Amino acid sequence: MTSVSGWRLDRLVLAAAHELGERNLRANVINPGPIDTGWMDDATRASGIAMQPTGRLGTPEDVANLVRFLLSDQGQWINGQLLYSNGGFPRGHLPR
Repeated sequence: MTSVSGWRLDRLVLAAAHELGERNLRANVINPGPIDTGWMDDATRASGIAMQPTGRLGTPEDVANLVRFLLSDQGQWINGQLLYSNGGFPRGHLPR
């Protein structure tokens, strides 16, 4: 995500959170970082893992766990946020 489109998405989610809050609806954006869904070749996967503090790439289940939390009663206070679910992956870098 570029900084300009990221800024626009930030503003959009804040506006949605404000507008939809009175209807008891929440709006958040998740930036999942590199998720191993099968699209990476071996070199890309190895590069991404080398950049990960956790020593692994994310999985679809990692992102689903965050979504599940946000939809639960425990996540009801989180609204209007851009959330990074990336295991500490350095923002602005993609595996090569």
